[in-house]
Amino acid sequence: MKKVGMNLLLWTDSITLEKDKALIQKVMGFGFDGVEIPVFAGMDTDGAKRLGDFLKAENIPCTALSVIDPGVANSVSPDKSMRDAMVTLVKNHVDYSVELGAELLMGPLTQGLGYFSGERMTKQEWQWSVDACRAFGEYAGEKNLPVAIEPLNRFEQFILNTAEDAVKYVEEVNLNNVGLIMDTMHMNIEELDIAKAMEAAMPHIIHIHISENNRGIPGTGHACGKDVFDVINKSGYNGWLTIEAFNEGAPSMQGPLHLWRAFAPSDDELARQGLAYIRSMI
Repeated sequence: MKKVGMNLLLWTDSITLEKDKALIQKVMGFGFDGVEIPVFAGMDTDGAKRLGDFLKAENIPCTALSVIDPGVANSVSPDKSMRDAMVTLVKNHVDYSVELGAELLMGPLTQGLGYFSGERMTKQEWQWSVDACRAFGEYAGEKNLPVAIEPLNRFEQFILNTAEDAVKYVEEVNLNNVGLIMDTMHMNIEELDIAKAMEAAMPHIIHIHISENNRGIPGTGHACGKDVFDVINKSGYNGWLTIEAFNEGAPSMQGPLHLWRAFAPSDDELARQGLAYIRSMI
């Protein structure tokens, strides 16, 4: 049974039980099956445990989202200390995810978000990234946590942009608990045919973001049309279909993701319309 989730980055980029209990309850009241929680900002072990205890008591499933600030850690930096810091930081995010009771941890964990060398990727950078992913992937595996690696568009990262290369990446990492998350917004930029690319990557896909081409309301543009859902439905995929959208929340993400305008009348209306659209497609 497919589950429809909502990424809480639509409203905020830093989640705590004390601040966001009412938000989570509101989102679940819209009819979502669960929420996606960012673990990269303002999260610590105690906070994750308190939030996880609440989610468990309320029977609210969740997934977790991580991105890495390249000023803090970066698996493709020429500085080894930054590469080591990437592994340590993602391991921390694994721990937070476990405390939350998350079904998986996902994100563009191949490099620091928004970092560019100014040149095309080298074989060395690819290997550094794969080695880091294998290290934190093994750690996650010891805790029975799946990790979904996300390719992003070329304006947000340079290591991994396409579904084809993403498949090569996770096959090289070669861990049973490391798969792919595909996001239709990024695919809209990088793939010649979103549906065909989704189909080709499907054996490795363990999570899906339904995201419109402008990051607004799913179903109002051309990134997540019927052809994409036809592939998902026919494949037998029974994981999460999570809306990742942005409007006026998550201030720390506005610069890195180039979010210069609002995409919906309100955050809540975006979530409601997106949910209705996905339900109609599945």
